[in-house]
Order: sequence, then C-alpha cells, then structure tokens
Amino acid sequence: MSRTVFHFNGVNGSSGDYLVPPMTHEMLSKIARNEPLDKKHLDELKWLNRRSKTKVLGVAAGIDPQNLSQTGWGVIFAQEDPNVPAIREALKELLDHRREQATRKNEKFYREYTASDAYRRGETKEAFLTRHRTGPGAANPLRTPYYLLIVGDPETIPYRFQYQLDVAYAVGRIHFDTLDEYAAYAHSVVEAERGGLKLPRRAVFFGVKNDDDPATYLSADELVKPLAGMLGADQPSWDVQTLLHEDATKPRLSRLLGGDETPALLFTASHGMGFDNGSNRQLKHQGALLCQEWPGPEKWATKRIPEDFYFAADDVPDDARLYGLISFHFACYGAGTPKLDDFSHQEFTDPTLIAPHAFIAQLPKRLLGHPKGGALAVVGHVERAWGYSFMWGDAVKQERQLESFKSSLKYLMEGHTVGHSFEYFNERYAEIASDLSAVLEEIKFGAEYDPLALAETWTAHGDARGYAIIGDPAVRLPVGKTKTVEGERPTINIINIPSAGGASALLKPPQPPADAASPKETTPAPPPASGPTGVTPAAARGAGVDFGLFDSLKGSRERLTEALEQFAEKLSEAVQKAVSDAGSLEVTTYVAEDMEGITYSGGRFGGAAKLRAVTRINVDGDTQVCVPLEDGELDETLWKIHSETVQSAQANRAEMLKTMVSAATGLFDVFKAF
Repeated sequence: MSRTVFHFNGVNGSSGDYLVPPMTHEMLSKIARNEPLDKKHLDELKWLNRRSKTKVLGVAAGIDPQNLSQTGWGVIFAQEDPNVPAIREALKELLDHRREQATRKNEKFYREYTASDAYRRGETKEAFLTRHRTGPGAANPLRTPYYLLIVGDPETIPYRFQYQLDVAYAVGRIHFDTLDEYAAYAHSVVEAERGGLKLPRRAVFFGVKNDDDPATYLSADELVKPLAGMLGADQPSWDVQTLLHEDATKPRLSRLLGGDETPALLFTASHGMGFDNGSNRQLKHQGALLCQEWPGPEKWATKRIPEDFYFAADDVPDDARLYGLISFHFACYGAGTPKLDDFSHQEFTDPTLIAPHAFIAQLPKRLLGHPKGGALAVVGHVERAWGYSFMWGDAVKQERQLESFKSSLKYLMEGHTVGHSFEYFNERYAEIASDLSAVLEEIKFGAEYDPLALAETWTAHGDARGYAIIGDPAVRLPVGKTKTVEGERPTINIINIPSAGGASALLKPPQPPADAASPKETTPAPPPASGPTGVTPAAARGAGVDFGLFDSLKGSRERLTEALEQFAEKLSEAVQKAVSDAGSLEVTTYVAEDMEGITYSGGRFGGAAKLRAVTRINVDGDTQVCVPLEDGELDETLWKIHSETVQSAQANRAEMLKTMVSAATGLFDVFKAF
C-alpha cells in the first residue's frame, strides 16, 4: 500500500513551523485506535444520525425551526460569573427582543438560565438538562428552548459543554471584554432585525494558496473553488465572487472585513495562526487568518511569522463597516482555543497546555462587538481544522463532505437562521462518529481494517466536532432581493454602557505578563534612545507629561537609581495596603423608613437606619454572610440588591487595583528609559 501523507492546517507564528507536522496514514490510524469516545455522548450522536436519515433536523416534528414563538430562545449564564447582572443589563435590548419573539398566545418559550438555574462549574450537558427536567433527544421548547445562547468565556462554561449541547440544539456563544461590546452586539442584532437592514445579495469565497503548501492547495482547489461554483449555480439571485491565490492577500481581506467590498456572507479558507503557550501574541492573535503574503514552508521555514502576513483583530479599524455580516472561517483556532489540547492523549502532540486559559479568538469578538455595527455571527473552528475532512479517498465521499458545507451555506443564503443552517455539521459529526465507533469496536476484537480509511474517518471526525457559532444562533442574513444596493453600507450609533467606576471594563481571566515571550519567540530590544512604549524622553518632555521629574533626575545615574528604589518602595507599600483593604472587603445594606432620621459616624449608619444584610470577604477568601429575613423567609428583593452591591464593590476594587498597577508600571517604564 502506498503511503498517503496528511497535511494539516495551522501555522505556529512563534516558530514558523506547522502546528502539526505532516503525518502518514499509518501514524494517524494508530492514533485513531486509541481515541476515547464518551458512551453517553456517542449514544446521542447515533440517535441524531438515525434521525437525520428522515431529513428532520433540530426541533421536534411539527415545529417550525424558523419561528421563535414555536422553537423558543434561551440564554445561559455561568453561576460563578460575578459580572452577570451587568452583562445582562448590557444585553437587555437583545433579551427583550427575543422574549417578545419567543412568546405565543401568552405562552412564553423564552428562558434565562441565571442564579440557581445557571450553568454550574464542572456540569455536563446531561447533568444540566436533567436538572432542568429535560432528557436526551429532540429539542422540546416546553422544556428547553431550541435556540440557546451561551454568555461567558469558555473557562467558566467549557467548549465541551457547548459541543455536547449543540448535538440536539442550535447553540451559539458570546463573550466580550467590555460592557460596551455586549451592548453594541445586542444593538446590532436588534437593529438589523427591527430596522429592516437589507444588504446586497453578495457572497465572497476567499481562498489562500501559499507556495509549496499542500494544506492550502487542498483547501483552495478542493473546498473554496468548487463550493463557490456549486452555490453560484444553486443561488442565481446571489452575486457569488471567488478570490484565490494572488487575490487572497491581507489588503484584499481588509476590504472584505469592514472595507468597501464587505459582503453579506464571507467564507475564508486559510491557515489559522497558532502560538506557543506564553507567547505575548497568543491571546490577541491566535486564530488570525494567514494570508497570501506568507511565502510558504520552504521559503519561510523556522522563522517567526510577522504580523504583516496575517489578518488579526488589530487590523479591523474603528470606522469599519461590518454591520450585518455573517462570516465563516475555515482555519485553526478561528473561533477559539481550549486550555488543554483535545488531542493531548495522542502521540503527535505534547501533553501540555495549549494556552493559560481557554478563550474565544479576538478576531470574531472584534467583528461582533464593533461599535459602528458589527457582524451578526462568525462560524469557526475551536482547536485545529483538518484539511482532509472535506476530501476523502474517492469522488463519492468527497462530494458527501462538500455537501455539508454546501447545504449549510445554501440554507443560510435562503434566509434560515445560522443555528439551524449549521445543523448539517451536527449531522455530519454524528454520522462520522457513529462510523468511527463501529470501526474501532471491530478493531478492538481483532477485525482487519484499512489504515487509510481509518485515518480519513478519524480526521473528518476531529474536524466535524470542532465547529462553533460565535454569536446568537437565531440571527440570519439581513439581505434584500437584489444583488446590488445603492450607497454605502450603513452603520449604527455607538452604544456606551455607564458603570459606577466610569468605565465599562469587565473582570478578565488571568492574562500572561505583557513581556512573556515563549522560548522560541523573543521580542527584539527597543532602540537605546527609546523607552518601551516607543516614546523618547525628549518627546515625553515636549508633550508636557513629565511633571518636572526628568529635570530633577537629569545627569545622575546614582540619583536615578536612588529615586527608582524609593519609587519601588512606595509603590510596594501602596499596593500592599490596597490588597489588604481589598482582602477585607465588607458590604453592609441598611433600610430606613425615615430618611431624615439617619445618622452616620465611624463608617456606620445609625439613628433611623436599620442594618439588614452584611457580607464580609476575608483576605484568604473566606466569606461571611448575614442574610435578611422577612417573617422568617428570605427577603429576596433586599438580598438581590445586596448581592448586586457586593458584586459591584468587588469589580470596582479589582479595577482600581488593576488601574493603579498599570499606571505605576507605565511610569516605571518611563523611568527605565533614562
């Protein structure tokens, strides 16, 4: 048997190597034989595979999947997320809109999973549904809505929960860094649906084809080109454009993602950027799209990939016109990255962390949360995208793989929701997983097998599992009836959400230090005449920002050293005091019938004020709570107010610490420039 070599998508920007080296089918078949398959999850996939033969996808029979008053719509928050009240308020416009749509004859099929109903850490899909009295099988909106939007980072609500839930439901996810982005996304969706946004019926298929690179040769020639041809013929009311090879450059992609060529529907196929765990580019650039500028593996072997070669969130300007876009990115990590390698038990990957924590890629977050009106949804891959998933050994199997892409995009172009359109990928995953499990079961009992066929099935299985919708799964393409519309693409007003601290920043998961480069990727030292921020001392003085500090330290290295030591000592004392204060946070809630009879002394209310609730959080994390009762029962209204005040106090204290340290670090960097 000839040796077939599999080439995988994804390039390591830290080293210039492939994320996964090319492998023979013998190596992959050996890996596949060790693949663990969850029995309960597999049983549900087999059920979906049997059901898909009847061409019924998603909801129970008799329910229109396009009508939210029949399917229902729900939003899932994480119970442990202290930002939920603020995020929910930022999303209020979208939540109110979906509640209205998911109501029929005074019967609500709208559900918010918050407080005790919210997702709990470590919970499986089965445990979550069982807790809400829902069993496996087709979605029944009387129990659980068909459309489900997860709101939270994948560290608190894992990707695996999303994969499993997506088998029978239409699931999407959003997570942003600021309240403004949540509000902007909510406003974009509602305005697109209520305001009658009508974009031209234009779809663009963008395929990178780097030199000496089998993976992008395959995706350009066997996925992008034929897929665009099939859909162009099937959808004559659409203007379908194909951009391949020399047309698939970064400047051209800039015009498609917010520029003057932005379509209603964009499909891209390229390498997705990956970086070493700890690289200072990982959290902001992982999943970025590597463009035609990359010369290929032969000419650019073992070299750090520069930012000029790929399109990242940083490349989307503030004046971008993205309003109404739905984009599909066939690229490694295009949707996000898990903390642990999904294939770390396999021989070809190191059993180490992929990233400091699981996260959504910055590019889709930037596209969706844009303040001038963003994209409605981005479909992409969590983990690696496998090139051979759309091309098996013979023409029949190849067509079957492309049919999943074609059917999903066809549904989308015909006005179906993005969640229902991509049920075809769930069907594909169920079919391949069922086939793979049957083969592996036979091999376990000594049956002969074809290593090439097993390798192909396993790669297709890995690919099908990883697709995810970033955005509300109930959105659809807001297009008119024609291929062209006069005038520029519209924008919408900027949405800002005020907060107690005057800024919209939310608490974020732990970030690696700004200067933490990986062993394979080092950041060049700045020129001697410039500080770390690129601002020279002379420029800083010219801008009037030195407050006389530079003049007082000029010409004396010894005095500078002494001043730095004093500065560090004072900074340490200030931070320690702030941390100590933060570690003994106390929130008290009072009530009073006579506001004029209130007194205040020693940090406490007195007189007519009555203490009703207390929360104290100690430095070691221990929490003491005094709960308010009304006639022997929990006073839920007062407790809700108190709990929200505690969350706000924690967020404000953490933001104050972060701001203080950031400002001090910036000043310290300026000192170091001298």
